[in-house]
Amino acid sequence: MITSSRSQLATPHPCPRCPRSLELPARSDKQFCSDACRSLNWHRNNRVQVSAYTVEDFEGLRAAIARWEERLLGYKKRIIGYSLKGDPPRALRARIGRVEFPDPGRKTKRFPDESGVTRVLRGSYFRWAPFEPPRVPVAGDYDVILHFNDGGSVVMGEHEVAKGFPAVPFHDKEGNRYDLKGNVIPKRNPTPKSRRKYVPRKHSTPDDSVLSVEPTILEHIRVAVARAVQAEREVDRLRAQTTPTAENREHATRLDSISEQVAMLTAKLNAAEAQTGQAEARAARAETQLAQALETVRSLKQTALSAEDALERSWRERGRLLEQVEIMRQEARFPTANKAVSSVVESPTVASKPAPVQPSSAAVPSSPVPVKPATVPTEQSVTRAAGQAVPPPAAVKPVALRRNTLSILKPGGRI
Repeated sequence: MITSSRSQLATPHPCPRCPRSLELPARSDKQFCSDACRSLNWHRNNRVQVSAYTVEDFEGLRAAIARWEERLLGYKKRIIGYSLKGDPPRALRARIGRVEFPDPGRKTKRFPDESGVTRVLRGSYFRWAPFEPPRVPVAGDYDVILHFNDGGSVVMGEHEVAKGFPAVPFHDKEGNRYDLKGNVIPKRNPTPKSRRKYVPRKHSTPDDSVLSVEPTILEHIRVAVARAVQAEREVDRLRAQTTPTAENREHATRLDSISEQVAMLTAKLNAAEAQTGQAEARAARAETQLAQALETVRSLKQTALSAEDALERSWRERGRLLEQVEIMRQEARFPTANKAVSSVVESPTVASKPAPVQPSSAAVPSSPVPVKPATVPTEQSVTRAAGQAVPPPAAVKPVALRRNTLSILKPGGRI
C-alpha cells in the first residue's frame, strides 16, 4: 500500500490559465485558482472558438444577397443592410414567436471588422457593404430581409446560416432574453455586487477521541489523475513552443498572402463604392444645375418677349414723334400761312377774298386788291396752298377794334 503525507498532496503549483498560484490551504486535487479560470478552461477545450470564424464561412448568404443586388441594377434604390428572422427553440415558439436578429431595441455585439475590432452597435440590420456576417444563436435556415437606402425593406427568402454564436440570446418584445434552452436570463443590476472570493473550508483538527486514519485509495487516484493531466498539458505547451515544420510554415505563408489579397480587394471595393457614391452625388448636382439652367432659359425667353413688345412700342412712339417733328418743321417753314389758318378758324365772320394763285414761287407779287376794312390784316385771312410762296407782309395800319368785335373773344360772347 502506497502511503503519502498531507504536505505532499497539497504542494503549491501555478494556475494553468493565469500567472497566479494556488493559495494554501487547498484541496489536494485543486487545479485552478478560481471558478472563472476553471470555466474558461472548460470553454476553451469543449467549444469552438468564435474568433476562428471568418467571412468565408458565410459565403453562401453573401452570394445570395449579391445575386439579388444584381437585379436592382438601373434602379435608384440601393441595399444598405440585411436582417434575419428565425424560429426560437420549441419551448419558446408559443411564447415569443419568430425572433429578428439583430435586436432592434438594444445594442448588440457585432462580428469583428477588417481590423479585427469587435464593436457593440445599435441598429436594426447588419451592414452589407462591406459585408458584415450575422450573429445568430444557432446555425440553420433564416428569412433574409433586405433594407434599402430609401427606408424600405423586402423579404428575400429563406437561406442557410452556416455558423452560430451560442452567446447570442433570444429576445421578445418586452425586452426579456432567453438562452438556448428557453430559460429566462436574469437582468443585471445597475450596480453589480463584487464577486465573493472563494474561501476554502478549514479542516477540523482531530480530536483525542477520533483516531487518525491514513489517506484512502480515492485520494491517491485523484492525485495521480491530477499529475497525469498536468503532465499532458506540459507536453502540449512544449509542443506549441517547438519550431513549426516547413509544411506548416508554407501553409502560414499562404494564409498570410491570401489575407493580404483579401485586404487589398476589400480596400479596392471600398474605394469603388466611394467613387460610385461621388459619381451619384455629381449626377444629382448636374441634374439640379440642368433644372436651374432650364428655368433660367425660360425666364430669358419671357424677358425677350417682353423686350420685343417694348421695342415695338418704342418704334411706334418713335414714328409718332417723327410725324410731330415733321409737322413742327412745316409750321416753322410757313409761319404766316399757319397764322392765317388759325385766324380764319378763330374768327369765321371776317370776310376776305382768296388771292390768285401765283404761277411760280419766283413771280413778282401783284398789287394789293382793295378790300373792305376789317378788324384783322388781309394777309392773315388768305389761305395759301401747300408749296405756294408767301408774299412779303405789307405795312398795315392798326385798326381800332370795336366793342362787338372784342366780345367774341370772351367765352360765351355773341357775334
